[in-house]
Amino acid sequence: MLAFFKKQFPDAVPLMPTLLEDFFTNPTGHLVTIRCRPWHVGGRACLLGDAAHAIVPFFGQGMNCAFEDCTIFNDCLAESGEQPDWEQVFQEFEARRKADADAIADMALDNYFEMRDRVADPKFGLKRDVEFALERHFPRRFIPRYSMVSFHRLPYAMAQQRGRIQDEILRELCGAIATVEELDWQRAEELVTTKLSEFSSEPEIEPRDPPLPG
Repeated sequence: MLAFFKKQFPDAVPLMPTLLEDFFTNPTGHLVTIRCRPWHVGGRACLLGDAAHAIVPFFGQGMNCAFEDCTIFNDCLAESGEQPDWEQVFQEFEARRKADADAIADMALDNYFEMRDRVADPKFGLKRDVEFALERHFPRRFIPRYSMVSFHRLPYAMAQQRGRIQDEILRELCGAIATVEELDWQRAEELVTTKLSEFSSEPEIEPRDPPLPG
């Protein structure tokens, strides 16, 4: 184990004099994703946050997602009147929130695989450069998925859906180029206009509060 650290992290080893002891004696935690349904038992109890939909930390959205649960739950409660039917409130909350909870769980896992497998690939770097170029050229029409999730008040499920479509656009645009300077802007305009047209009637994307640690 020590040989591995010396080879892979030579500058860090001198800073960790108790590396062997720490490595073998500290407990190993587990990262989990929870998907469950229903989130409530009649009108008696309702799950929110990690209790309903724990996610891995690779998007930094765990706490934000839980806070958004609270805002959606508060909306459902306010709409129920002065004498709420708690079972109806819980059902409505789950109906509004379940798809978004599943979406951020999926995207958090996607981010893990991206960081693990793709960031060292030159094609990934090109794709990222093109993504940022499209964002600058088509503001509010083409927004990177990470930005949609972290910096805009866009439902997670919609960010996931738009992200998949934008990934298709990026794959097509990057397929025959080696640098961002070779980008076919006419084709980019066509793809952004046609493939993202279904979102043109959505309300203007509102900035999200700065992300909190997941």
